[in-house]
Amino acid sequence: MKLWSSLVLATTLSLSSLALADDFWVYQDFYKEEAPDMFSASARYAHVLAKPDQLGGVIRIHFEDGRDVPHMFRQFLPGENFDRPRGISVYLAVTNDYNVLNPVAVGADTDDHGYTHGAKISIGGFLPSGHYLTFDYSTDLFTKPVDGTTRQLADGGRHMDQYFTNETVLKFVLDNIDNARSQTFYWKAEAGWQQLKSDSRGGFFHGATHQEKFHELVNNMKPGQTKTPHNISDGEKTRDGFILGVYLGIAKEYVNARNTCRARAFSELGSRGSTIDGASFVAANVGGVLWCQKGPRTLTYRAELGHESKGHQNGYQGTGYADFSTGKGNWRIGFRIEQSHGNLINYVNYNNKNYDNGKIDTIFMIYYRHSFQ
Repeated sequence: MKLWSSLVLATTLSLSSLALADDFWVYQDFYKEEAPDMFSASARYAHVLAKPDQLGGVIRIHFEDGRDVPHMFRQFLPGENFDRPRGISVYLAVTNDYNVLNPVAVGADTDDHGYTHGAKISIGGFLPSGHYLTFDYSTDLFTKPVDGTTRQLADGGRHMDQYFTNETVLKFVLDNIDNARSQTFYWKAEAGWQQLKSDSRGGFFHGATHQEKFHELVNNMKPGQTKTPHNISDGEKTRDGFILGVYLGIAKEYVNARNTCRARAFSELGSRGSTIDGASFVAANVGGVLWCQKGPRTLTYRAELGHESKGHQNGYQGTGYADFSTGKGNWRIGFRIEQSHGNLINYVNYNNKNYDNGKIDTIFMIYYRHSFQ
């Protein structure tokens, strides 16, 4: 009898200790059911909530500190796979100093010079070791108007010559952020190639070409809507260099009592070295991220606020930013806004303030990420 009693007790404890993905979020309508199936997943979950003492502390459903969540439950945290899904992810982003928020009455005077356009492609995934590896390609365009070259065009628009610098960066980034989730500290390392081009606008994968084609498209739809730029060489030859960066970070996560929101506070410090003169800097980044998700198959909402600092050979540049995104399953779409202050890092020659008002332009980014699992 003792043996049979032990088997029955062990079976009961095993069933009651199951926590499926759908049950990690609280079933708010469970108690409204008239005759619930006591062998259903939701019934087992309610049983755990109602009589936690019967588990003897084996399972905890709510965690104030994200680091306390057991690995087997981590996949059920709100927004857990939102930033870095399992499988290969492709990230596409377009950046511009054009005020995309103007239609909703958000004021930001920009002049389409200085830092004026950027594009980025990232491909990332987890290694068998649990580290995350990313390949980044980015192109950014910086321009300066050539005085006395502006003229009216027949369509009502204007033609303008401009000096320019295309910056292209190819790099690999490796980090242990996900491996270090149960710890306080993490690290990131990057290595790659950097090119500055001012003697030709380059091909399709360069910012100067992007700007010309985009302005051409806009003016075809609405003649005279934007300027027609003409890129002029400033005499600088193409400059190539290698980059190497290392960053150390500290982070802590919090989970609310109903397991529907997760917050992460972080701080990073590191540096990037470059063989191009003036392109090296010391950097710090502090901020916080909030993910909210009602259930395992519902939309995830993500908000991040932070401030990046760079110390470079000409002074200090600070950048405050806000990032908002949403998504579900294998897709995510987002928007980011940045405002810098201080001394802009300017190894590209044309990362200047607004030529009309002397202020630093606000930068806007739209991005999309798709994962293949």
